[in-house]
Amino acid sequence: MNLKTELLNCVKDLYTSGLNTAVSGNHSARFERIWMWITPSEIPRYKIKTTDLVKINIKSKEIIGKCKPSREWVMHREIYENTNANAIVHCHSPYTLGISIASKFVEVIEEAKIIVGDPIIIENVPSGTAELASSVSRCFKDNRVRAVIIKNHGVVAIGKNLDEARSVVESLEEWAKVLTVCKIFNV
Repeated sequence: MNLKTELLNCVKDLYTSGLNTAVSGNHSARFERIWMWITPSEIPRYKIKTTDLVKINIKSKEIIGKCKPSREWVMHREIYENTNANAIVHCHSPYTLGISIASKFVEVIEEAKIIVGDPIIIENVPSGTAELASSVSRCFKDNRVRAVIIKNHGVVAIGKNLDEARSVVESLEEWAKVLTVCKIFNV
């Protein structure tokens, strides 16, 4: 399977699993060290095609494609410039956001902790801004960080490939669901 198809499948699967709405979240994959494919802006995730993906040069910022790239493309570019990641998954995971807003992330699932590591929770700044890009990418300078949770916004996860970045987001959401159930039962 080629990288564009793999990225498209990831986008659609995360939409289907409820980690994004039809037009929320953005995902990218780096190739040839200086290029990335990124999801377009304003195209419903259930309608997206490989031809809608936008190609961006990480170094020169050249944008190639028929669609407008996600407004978070600068954040993706900065993360790639500052890490060895080859994939970025940015979701608006509902349980993860709820737990982070309540500042209640505690270790409960050993396997999730192994995959996610220690997520960093940061305050929200306006979406699509250079300030957000800088805040998030700075967190990933620590090689042990695999997930940054932006309060009232979303989760950004990195990986050496799409499967790894996706597993971080999914494991973090599982972790948050368990914490939510524990809270319901006052555990």
